Amino acid sequence: MTSTADAKNKAAILASLPMRSGEDPFIVGIGGFYRRWFNLIDDMQLLIDTVAKIKSTEDEDWVPVWSAVGAEYEKKGDALLARKDKTGARTAYVQAKTYYSLARFPSPYWSGSSICPPDMSPMKAQSYEDYLRCYRKSAALLPDQPEVITVKKNGMKATGYLRLPKGASKSNKVPAVLVMCGADMYKEDREKYAEGALSQGMAALVVDAPGTGETTFPHAPESVVAWQAALDVLQKRPEIDGNRIGAFGVSRGGLWVIRLAAHDARIKGVISCAPGGAGYWGTPEERAEWREAAMERARTNWFGPRGTRPPLKEITEEEQRKEFLRWSLKDQGLLDKLTMPMYLVNGKIDHLTPIGNLYMLLESGPADGRVARVYADDGHIAAKNERTWAPAAWAWLRDVLTKGKNAGMKAGTKPKAAAKKPARKKVVAKKPAKKK
Repeated sequence: MTSTADAKNKAAILASLPMRSGEDPFIVGIGGFYRRWFNLIDDMQLLIDTVAKIKSTEDEDWVPVWSAVGAEYEKKGDALLARKDKTGARTAYVQAKTYYSLARFPSPYWSGSSICPPDMSPMKAQSYEDYLRCYRKSAALLPDQPEVITVKKNGMKATGYLRLPKGASKSNKVPAVLVMCGADMYKEDREKYAEGALSQGMAALVVDAPGTGETTFPHAPESVVAWQAALDVLQKRPEIDGNRIGAFGVSRGGLWVIRLAAHDARIKGVISCAPGGAGYWGTPEERAEWREAAMERARTNWFGPRGTRPPLKEITEEEQRKEFLRWSLKDQGLLDKLTMPMYLVNGKIDHLTPIGNLYMLLESGPADGRVARVYADDGHIAAKNERTWAPAAWAWLRDVLTKGKNAGMKAGTKPKAAAKKPARKKVVAKKPAKKK
């Protein structure tokens, strides 16, 4: 557990960080590259000090620096466990897993990209194994250990972790949330979000996103079937109320949330952070800025073996438009399918998914049921302010799934007891007096 003093110190450091919206791995800033790990790291100063040691993002320079920190935390966890300090050991293992997450970043990313190859080098593959091992060590110390779930569809499969809140059973069914992972943060990184659902009495199923982690589904719009198969799994569980299922996603996970919701009416409520894919094409200036930012990432960041970076290739607006249309709910006639309640959140200074997508979602759908929070002092996924918006969002989703769309209650409040009607007095008819 993180102490109150550590939490205050972390909050103070976050408040002091400069705004650096972008993907520069040599600077720790708000909206920047390290936003992905802000909610996972206890010692922010250690993160800053380690970043100062980074020489390049190539495997030979990147992996050893982060793995060394992970190994120290893992060693500490082993020592604490030997002394039967399970709480301290779990905390150390979570930190070890987090630093191994930095070491393996962004692999395994099976589709490849301009910043990483589709296949991992032996060095990167080892860091991924270290990452999985430390997650398993930490999970083994939980009172409610995650259940490994395999999701299958069309000859493909994905791996996920299911956690149930205390008391969930066949006779006490609970709501559930499908937690969607993004482009480069995997199910082992999303434990905090599972805990957010559990804190509100909801089950959580966290699954690797198509094209990443332990999955064979490709990163493509049609892989929405992977998420639908995950819904099938949830509905078959005797402890879960299949009519009360929500979905949560951040970044590319936010994109998947709205895509799934547009395709499947089983989703009764969604939390979508930094969603893309709604159908906001943007201004010419915004599109040019996005292409320039993508080119800069490819130029400065190569998360692969030294000397294997492919030749730089500038993205044309025609290519940008083609990829945009593959995902745009508006252009595919799916935007109007989003009729369920939605909680939308992001930082205003977003360099990856234009904030216009969030506003487009607010401008569509029914007249009620939309809740949004935009932070002017934050960037992509509003990581700086997550300690504020996340608890509010989870409480909101709980209310939606337990009380319905028009519960009309402030998120985080308990239902007020209905006013009791005054007891009706029993009227007894008087018998007429006997005549003398």
